[in-house]
Amino acid sequence: MESRRKDSKIMTHESTADNCHFVAELLQGRSIEDRRDVDLSFFVWNISEIDVINQKFLVRFNMYASWNEDVTNLNVDDVPAKSFTAESFKWNPQLRFTNCIEQNSDEYESWFRVLSLKDSSLIKSSDIAEHVRVRVMYCQRIQGWFSEGFEMQNFPFDIQHLHIGVTTSWDHEKVALSFDMMKPTRVSSTALTSQTWDLYSPRLLSYSSDWDKKSMPFLSQSSDSATSARYCKAYLALTAARRPNFTMWNVMVIMTLVGFMSFATYALDPADLGDRQACVLTLVLTTVAFKYVTTSMMPEISYVTMMDVVIYSCMFLQAAMMLCICISANIDDPDRTFDFLSVGALSAVWIMVLVWFTIKSILLDKKRNLYISDCDRKFYAMQNSETSIGKFYAAVVMPQNYQ
Repeated sequence: MESRRKDSKIMTHESTADNCHFVAELLQGRSIEDRRDVDLSFFVWNISEIDVINQKFLVRFNMYASWNEDVTNLNVDDVPAKSFTAESFKWNPQLRFTNCIEQNSDEYESWFRVLSLKDSSLIKSSDIAEHVRVRVMYCQRIQGWFSEGFEMQNFPFDIQHLHIGVTTSWDHEKVALSFDMMKPTRVSSTALTSQTWDLYSPRLLSYSSDWDKKSMPFLSQSSDSATSARYCKAYLALTAARRPNFTMWNVMVIMTLVGFMSFATYALDPADLGDRQACVLTLVLTTVAFKYVTTSMMPEISYVTMMDVVIYSCMFLQAAMMLCICISANIDDPDRTFDFLSVGALSAVWIMVLVWFTIKSILLDKKRNLYISDCDRKFYAMQNSETSIGKFYAAVVMPQNYQ
């Protein structure tokens, strides 16, 4: 029985495997003698634009890739440390981005640094002979558009992770990517100045840090390569939460009023079927117009969002009203009993929809606040304790002119 269980684990197909399998394989690969571990670090300068419609975002950042190297693999002249070039090294990680769709060549810049393994101080080429192993840092400044599949189910209370995916041209048995614990990732406090989004602590997704089954895969499939090789991946996931106030005031509140105004149809006499139908149809056109408004705020998706539920509910409410007033005009009901019953039933349904939306909105707001707190906790836990939690003033000194 034990051998069968072991075989079943080994025979897990890569198309059905998840990050549990990928992480286990990458951790096991640490025992491979010639595998290199490349540590990544980011500094995000700004996110210039988040294009939800086209599912992409524009970001400018520095990326640092570090690895340990034998000095025998360095080929440098007697020049200052800042003059190291790609030709100075016999090996490089051959990094590339998995989801970059356009890069601004005018903003691109790259440079190399060689650091001491003892104290991370800069080493000049003239001092290389004093070391056996050194730390090589490959730095790039990049601005570009990155694709992102936005998840809109909880719109307008959605949280989006803006991923910057990194991989390498070396297979996973040669190079594994993770995040640098010695040089923490940073996001500028002014990285995103938007009235639509708020930016919070990112997630550093790699096989040796923050990950779960739902994270983006850390290994590519062999079918994606002409040589059947599999490549390690790591992701910087910038956490952006939408501010729902704009949608709530400009769509939800008006849709609520349109739904209630639809009941004004019943103030007309049942015999005035034409006037009743004109009233309902006018409000139907208003609802359809707001549906187009919300559609223009979202990408092309194949599922119904939270806001869509309210809009479609309003449409079904108006369709049911149209059916009810037609029935009422063709039955003998001098006491308008059918009108009163239909008003009661339809109003109860509409109120239930609004109560559902209100409760779900409150729960989603609490849930995303908890998720943001969890992102903060994981992010700061991965950083150096003295530098990540921020510096506080020991004393407050009032400027002399204001004393």
